[in-house]
Formats: sequence, C-alpha cells, structure tokens
Amino acid sequence: MHGQHGRPATTTLQRTLLFTASAAIIFVLAALQRISSLPGITPGANSILQIPAESPLDNQYVAAVPVIFAANGRTANVTMFSIDFDETCLLFDPVDADHNQIPDNITFNVSNQFIQSVAFDAGDSDSELDIMIADYTQPYAVLPDGVLLTMRLAAICQAPPDAPITAPVRFSLAPAPSLSTGAGSELRVDWLDGSVLITANPAAPTPAPTATATPGPTTTPTPGTIPPPTPGTIPPTPNANDPDVDGIMSREEGASDWDGDGIPNYLDADDDNDGIPTLLEGVGDVDGGGVPNFLDLDSNGNDISDTVEAGDDPLHPVDRDGNGIYDFLDIPYKLHLPLIVREWSSTPIDNPPVENREHG
Repeated sequence: MHGQHGRPATTTLQRTLLFTASAAIIFVLAALQRISSLPGITPGANSILQIPAESPLDNQYVAAVPVIFAANGRTANVTMFSIDFDETCLLFDPVDADHNQIPDNITFNVSNQFIQSVAFDAGDSDSELDIMIADYTQPYAVLPDGVLLTMRLAAICQAPPDAPITAPVRFSLAPAPSLSTGAGSELRVDWLDGSVLITANPAAPTPAPTATATPGPTTTPTPGTIPPPTPGTIPPTPNANDPDVDGIMSREEGASDWDGDGIPNYLDADDDNDGIPTLLEGVGDVDGGGVPNFLDLDSNGNDISDTVEAGDDPLHPVDRDGNGIYDFLDIPYKLHLPLIVREWSSTPIDNPPVENREHG
C-alpha cells in the first residue's frame, strides 16, 4: 500500500521540477531574443576599436585615418591605445601650431569633458602614437559609438603604376588597447587593424605657388632677371616623395617645422620663410656652415640676409655680376692687390712724384 501511494507523489514532483526548468529555459531564451533584436548589439560581444581596412589618400598625398568605436551595449568612460604605423611609407607630423598640447594632425571627436591626450615618439617603432580619452569625474561622460578621433598620415613612398601599396596602421600590442569605466572597472575590448592605401596616381596635388618654375630665355640672362630654377635643372613634378614640389625629397626635409609657420618642412615650399622658394635654394651648403641653403637665412655667409640679397622679387633673385649664380648663393671673395705707397716731395709741380711699390 505504501508503495502504491508513493509512486504518484514521485511522479508529481518530477513533473513540477520539469515544468519549472522548462519555464526558466523559455524565460532565458525570450530574454536573449529581446537582446539580439536591439540594433548594434551582439549578445556576448566585446566592445570594438577599429581602423578602416584601406584609408585613401587625398590630393595632398595625406590620408585621414579614423579610429572607430563600437560599444556593443557596454558603458565605457576610458580608453587608452597606441598606434603603430609603417614608417617606411607613412609620416606623421607632430606640429602643434596652436600650442594646445595636441598635434594639429590629430582631431578628437569626443566631448571636452574627456581628458584628451596624445604623445608622439618617432623613435618608438612599435607605438609611435600613444592616445588616451578618459573621464574620471562623475557624472562620467560615456564614450560614443562612431569616430573617436582622426589622424592625418602623409604618404612618403611611391607605388608602382600596377601595384598599390597597403601601408599598415595597427593598434600596438605593447601596450594593448584597454577599456574601462571611470571608476576603474576593466571592460573587454577587441580591435581591428587597418591601413592606408597608396596608389600610383592619386589626384595630383596643387603645386605651391612659389614652387613652380617659369621658363627662362635661352640667351645669356640680363643681370638681375634670372628666372627660376637655376640653369640646368629640371622643374620637379608632384609626387608622393615631394608633395611640396620643391625638388627635395620628403625624407631629406623631415617633419620638423624649421621656420615655425605651422607647416612641416616636407610640405613647405619655403622652409626657412625667407621669401625665396626652397626650389631655388637647394640642399647644398654654400658657406659650409653646416646648415643647408634651404634652411639658411644667410646661405653664402657674407653677413647679408638672403632676403636682402634676393632683391625686390624673391621669385626671381638678382645676379648683379651676371655669372649665373644668384647673389644670395654667390660666395664672396677678397681681392688682394699690391700695397702702393706714394711718397711726395717738395719738388716743383712739373716733376712727378716718386712711387715705391711694395708687394703685400
């Protein structure tokens, strides 16, 4: 009898447990279905930092490379990452003309409530750019989906006509990207690397107005009217290795801003800002002072500025002695003549004075 009465009780308990488990599973599945239906959210996915696969060059051989963030439903207030780009083909200019502690070639696209920090180290081949976007003060600003910042990278290598170059732009692994809340709780983040696509013939850049040469006459030039460039040279043409069309390769000029005008040397048609185009000054060092002519304000070392010696039209510098060398590049010389000492006597006027010649 006892066994007969126990069997129905056991069956009822099993059915109750099975019903409860089934209800729980249905509830969880329904919840997951609701989550997966929300736009832009993938169940279980980490937040993502991404650099586009192939950022194109503009007509100045510069690529605007964005860093894009997808929160995937997580609330983040802080991100830190480092950028490693191909230095053999790409150049970052850290000039900060407005002195706001952020390079002009980095543009943030987040609220000013965030701390925005950029550190550039050209000597660090694994992470040239270190970037932080953070808010540690309540109420915390939330990192938005979309473009966090844009960096401008100039192309300095030439792609063959039939073989575009893909120059990598990656997130560094030392340190790896990080994501957290303002209170310090770490969040999971994945990242996708990208590149800059360098093609043989992007839209040709507009040459700098002071960097183009005008045809000159084939006859002997009249002193003071020598047209650029220096006789015997061929005017350069726009290309990725010389975007400022001044006849000097970008690697020779570098990314520094010698004259402090906010334009890096490799994009500046007048690197020393003396009014004379770099195209006419050249890379030589006429006075041997250790500073190339295109950066030297007194190229021939005669204590007269190049601006003064070039004359009223620095696009057509003067050559007063007509020897085919602009005055500002013409090496001064000293003419050593014998010293003539004249001794006068009290002899009558019709007798000539006696001259003693002594060679100095």
